[in-house]
Amino acid sequence: MNFDYDVTIVGAGPIGSTLAYELAKENISVCLIDKKKLIGLPLQCAGIVNKSILDFNQIPDELILNKVKGAYLHSKNQSLSVSKEDDQALIIDRVALDQFLYERAIEAGADSHLSSKVVNVDTLEGQVVFQTDSKANTIKSKVIVGADGPLSVVSSTIGNDFNYYCASQYLVEVGNIEEMSFVDLYAYEDLFPGFIWVIPAYKNIFRIGLFSNHDYKRQNEILDDFLENDFKYDDYNVIEKYKGKIPIYSKENKLFENRALLIGDAAAQVKPTTGGGLLIGFKTVQIAKEAIMDALNSKEILEDDNKILQDIFKTYQKDFEEKFLKEISYQFKVQKTLCTLSDDDLDYFFIKLKEKECDELISEYGDIDDQSVLVKEFLKRGLILSLLPAIHKKELAKIWLL
Repeated sequence: MNFDYDVTIVGAGPIGSTLAYELAKENISVCLIDKKKLIGLPLQCAGIVNKSILDFNQIPDELILNKVKGAYLHSKNQSLSVSKEDDQALIIDRVALDQFLYERAIEAGADSHLSSKVVNVDTLEGQVVFQTDSKANTIKSKVIVGADGPLSVVSSTIGNDFNYYCASQYLVEVGNIEEMSFVDLYAYEDLFPGFIWVIPAYKNIFRIGLFSNHDYKRQNEILDDFLENDFKYDDYNVIEKYKGKIPIYSKENKLFENRALLIGDAAAQVKPTTGGGLLIGFKTVQIAKEAIMDALNSKEILEDDNKILQDIFKTYQKDFEEKFLKEISYQFKVQKTLCTLSDDDLDYFFIKLKEKECDELISEYGDIDDQSVLVKEFLKRGLILSLLPAIHKKELAKIWLL
C-alpha cells in the first residue's frame, strides 16, 4: 500500500496540534486537517487550567492572563471559601494558545490543510477525504487520529454515539476593579449536573458561563438572570457570547478501529464534573504517541491484515483507562450525588461543611483535576453521609458504598 503520510490528524486544536508536534519531532510525517480558517476561533473554553499543566505542555508566559489561588463556592443562600497560599490555577488565552500550539507543530515539520471539511474517513484503508474550496482531496496515511472535537467525524465513523452537555459563556466587562485571584462557582438545583462559573480573566474582564442539560436558549436566559440578580457588579457589559458542546465519557465507546484512534474531545476524554479536557488531553498525547510509534515500527503497518496493529491500539485504550478511569468514575459519583440535591439541601450541605471545618479539608486536599483525592479523604473520615440531610442517606449509600 502507498501512503502520503505516516499520520493524518483530523483536528488542529490543542490536543491534535500537540500530538502533531510530538510526532514531527521524531521525524514522523504528519498532516493536520481542520475545518477552521483560523485556529482557536470561535472560543469554546472557560480557559482555566490546573497549574500542573505546565509539566505536560508549553504555555508561554504571555498567554497566562491571570493566576488564582482558590474559589468561592456558592449555593442559593450560603457561601464557602477554599484556597491555598500558592497559585492553583492559570487563566489562559485559549485562542492564542491554540494558535501557538498549531504554529509550533508546523515549525516542527507538520503539514496542514485549513478551511478543510472532512467528508469521509476509511479507517481500513487509512483514507481521509476532505473538501477545500469545493475541491475534493484525498490523503492516505498509515494511521488516522481523530482529534476533531465533540462532533468528531472520525468517532462517528467507527460507530461511537456520544451524549453531550450544552455549554454557554459570556465575556463580560465591568468597571475598574482590583486584581482578582479567586473564581466563583455557583451550584444551583436547576443547573445540575453543571454549574455557573465566574472567572476573572484579566483586568476588568470576566468569563461567565455554565454547562447543564438545558438548551442554549435556556442557558442564555439563566446567564442573563444571573447577571441581573446574582452578579456582584451592577456596572457590566456583555462583550461576546460563545457556545459549545461537552461530550460525556462512556467506557462503552471505542478509542480505536483499524488504522484510526481517538483522542481529546473526540474520545470524550474530559472531566465529568467540570467538562475540562486540556490536562487529560495533554497527558494522553504521550500515551497516543507511544502507541502510534509502536504501530509505525511494525512491519504489519503496510499490510491489509492489521491484527498486530489492533493489539497495539488496544493497549492505547487500556493504558488510558488504567490512568484515568478511576478518577472519571469518582467524578461521575460526585455528579450523581449533586443531582439528588435541592437548593435547600445545598444550603444545609454548605452549613455542615462550615460547621465541620471542611473548608480547611477542601483547601488542603482539593484539586480541580484529581478530585478523587478529596473524595477519598471525605470517605475515610465518614463525612459523605453526615453532611447531607438524613433523607438522602439511602440514595447516597447506593452511590458511594455499593
